[in-house]
Parts: sequence; C-alpha cells; structure tokens
Amino acid sequence: MTIFSILKKVPIFNNLNDKDLKEIEKIFSRKECAKNEHIFSETDEGDKFYIVAEGRIKIYKMSSSGQIKTLDYLGEGDFFGEMALLEKNQRSAYALALEDTRLYVIKHRDFQKFLISKPKILLTISKTLCSRLRNADKEIEMFAFHKVRDRLIMCLVAQADKQKIENKNKPVEIAITHQELSELVGTAREVISRNLGNLKKEKLIEIHNSVIIIPNLLKLKNKLAD
Repeated sequence: MTIFSILKKVPIFNNLNDKDLKEIEKIFSRKECAKNEHIFSETDEGDKFYIVAEGRIKIYKMSSSGQIKTLDYLGEGDFFGEMALLEKNQRSAYALALEDTRLYVIKHRDFQKFLISKPKILLTISKTLCSRLRNADKEIEMFAFHKVRDRLIMCLVAQADKQKIENKNKPVEIAITHQELSELVGTAREVISRNLGNLKKEKLIEIHNSVIIIPNLLKLKNKLAD
C-alpha cells in the first residue's frame, strides 16, 4: 500500500484534496522496525508522528514495578504519536513493534512548515485528539466502575469495532492472545482465561487457538446492559 493511499484513510488527512495529499506525502519518510524493537520509550522526546503501513504495534505503559498496561494494538492504517504534530514534549507511553513493521514518519518541524499553507488541518487534528481523550475517559470509567467480566466484554467489543464490520450479526474474528487481553483489561492472565471460559460456556464467544470468534457482536454488547 502506498503512502498516498494510506493518507486518504487516516482521519487527520482524509479531508485534504489529492493535491494537498501529494504535498504532505513528500515530507513523510519510511522507517523499518524489527520484531520486538521499541519505536520510542516513555521518556523520549515526542517529535515524530507515525502511520503503520505494515505490521503490528503495541502502545503501553509500564509501572515502576514493571507491570504493563496495554493501551492499544495498532495495525495497517492506524496512526500514533499525533501530539508530536502540534508540540514537542515527552512521550506518555511506549511503542513496541510486535512483528517486523514498516512505518511512515513525519517530523514535527516538517509538519509545522506544512501547516503554514494548510491551517485548516488543525481543525481535523483537534477532532482526532478529542476523540482520543473521549476514549481515555471511557477507559478510566471502565476501571473505576466495572468488574473484570464487563471490562473484558468492552475490550472484545472495542477490538471488534475496529474492524468496521457493517453487519453486526456476522461473526467477528479477533486474533489476540490471553496475555494480550490481560494487558488490555488490566488483570492477571488466569483471570482472563477463566472469564473467557465463562463467555464460551454462554455461547457468546468461540475460541480457536489465538483467535476469538464472536458469533453475534450485538448479543455480546447487550450483555453490558444486563
């Protein structure tokens, strides 16, 4: 997939016309990351914005005791580090390549030059940042008010919704391990395995190796209202 075709799908840039996209395409560079390579750490300066062209990224935080809380898993077409487009500040999380990954990168200073001629993009960036803040608020609410079972269901629903499947009654496949789920939900792997087993008994999910199948996404969502 070319950088131009990817930019057309990225929310920050998809309101630009083809001429503008061709201009911003010129200031992106390409970066290759090996499996298990850190793209940046929590203490690094945030001066670059990234788009995933190929591969898989984990965004996470780590406590002083070494406990990991995964914030998101990103794949082709996803982006991260958007705050670096507006200001250079310390990173707030770690970014790790889970497999060999290809990224497109734009530097803060290059984007600032582009903004001089295209200030309208600031509105789109603001909307994107607001969306991320709303998601952060939802995560805080999830940990404050919901039990592990509900948090797990929320997590599965969120991963399924990322696939943008129009038919909500169609089975959804999520390639994710129990360990990855435990880091997303914020609990022990054993607790996740037990809760997945319960959801399987209720026929809300099926499990095949590292793939979780949701036969009916709407039915699973409705369990949150029980």
